[in-house]
Amino acid sequence: MEMETKLLGYKQCKAPSRGSKVNDVQSLAQWANNPNTKRILFLLDSPSTPRDIEKALGISKIKMKTLLEKGLVFPLNSNCRKGRLYILTPKARKILSLQVKEFYREADWNLIGWIKASPKQRLILLKTMAIDYYKRTSEEIRLRAAILNPRFTRISTKQVLKELLSKGLIETEVIERKRYYWISKKGKALIISFNFKE
Repeated sequence: MEMETKLLGYKQCKAPSRGSKVNDVQSLAQWANNPNTKRILFLLDSPSTPRDIEKALGISKIKMKTLLEKGLVFPLNSNCRKGRLYILTPKARKILSLQVKEFYREADWNLIGWIKASPKQRLILLKTMAIDYYKRTSEEIRLRAAILNPRFTRISTKQVLKELLSKGLIETEVIERKRYYWISKKGKALIISFNFKE
């Protein structure tokens, strides 16, 4: 039997005692309550990207891998490379003594991550269009959005409008030889789901 175990490459190890599980939970709680870790975890109380956390803390790089491995956070849109959103697990909430929060369960986290992946241009244009839901030309939208982001150019505004149109977040129509844009029902619903963070 011992020979079979060696051949199969298994290591015989002692089953962990009940006390070691308690010690693991205590050491995890101690690690999570470290002031630096705690600041990061509190920012993950609402769905956030690593970039959101870096900006809030004024740091250049944050690694989510450790938090994922320890089971303190999980990604809401794991198949996205950019704009990946993370949130605290119930285990982390228990360690930090936080109440369970309800978020929009039907929210399209992939789409929300896609919006957040741009340097806030997509979100700013959507918010600008959601203020009053009027039909406007791209130039009118750009001028209104410039209040929040003065870096909008005619070209970048048209590019972002094209991206938003491809996702069905806005609608467009040519009226008297001018193209007008307005936010769609899907875009309105997405803006509402951004209220979890702001």
